Amino acid sequence: MTKHTFTIFLFFLCFGLTKVYAGWYECYNFKGTIDKYPITLSIQVRDGYFGEKDKKDLNIIGVYKYDKHNEPIRLEGKINFKDNKALLYEISNNKHSATFEFDFSKIECVGIWRNLSTNKIMPLHLIYVSKLIDTLEENQSANIDILQANSLPDFYFVGIYSKTVGGNKAQMDKLQIIRKKDNIIFQTIDFSKIETKTGNVRTIIYDNVEIIDTNAKKLNVWNDIGRMGGYLTITFNSKIQKFKLNPKPKIDGPN
Repeated sequence: MTKHTFTIFLFFLCFGLTKVYAGWYECYNFKGTIDKYPITLSIQVRDGYFGEKDKKDLNIIGVYKYDKHNEPIRLEGKINFKDNKALLYEISNNKHSATFEFDFSKIECVGIWRNLSTNKIMPLHLIYVSKLIDTLEENQSANIDILQANSLPDFYFVGIYSKTVGGNKAQMDKLQIIRKKDNIIFQTIDFSKIETKTGNVRTIIYDNVEIIDTNAKKLNVWNDIGRMGGYLTITFNSKIQKFKLNPKPKIDGPN
């Protein structure tokens, strides 16, 4: 059993099958600015920081990027839903390097960004764009962009998600592979012909794309096959300069 499968297995034990059946994604997407710099930001909310005991006081995980550079940066933090105060920590080299402090809103968020090394403060402005929630079967969404946390030197990834009424989980319908240098979509991978749902196995939605080999541009996308999930493999063909999907998911762990 791989490390990833073991982590998912522990989640099943800790939270029970009922919560797994209901889905675990409550995500909110924003566009905005830090001072004059445009950014894209997404957060996923869940009590108890997704089962990690050493971070039990945190209830947000997230990712953001400066739109000029397109390098995804991880976030973690907390929201007090009594007063909607949000505090997000930017993670750099496994350390907290900056904070986002704002009043959470599904319309518009205003606050500050603070550099923890220099204490420099810049104004933060976020505009709500979309949400993806699959914690209830009656939830419904379509064409929701979810920025992935892992990227290649020249490309970053955005999953296009949907959720149908009565469905127990959201799913990634397509994966956009976007060039960092000019923010142009290089290629779109379509999962519509895959029988099992894609992009919904990892509890943290931003981790459903994993880089396996940076030099070879090989990546896995998690797929809901078997009891514990598995993955689809995408490789880069240097001759035709295109990414290619292997349409047969591989089970990770027991059937």
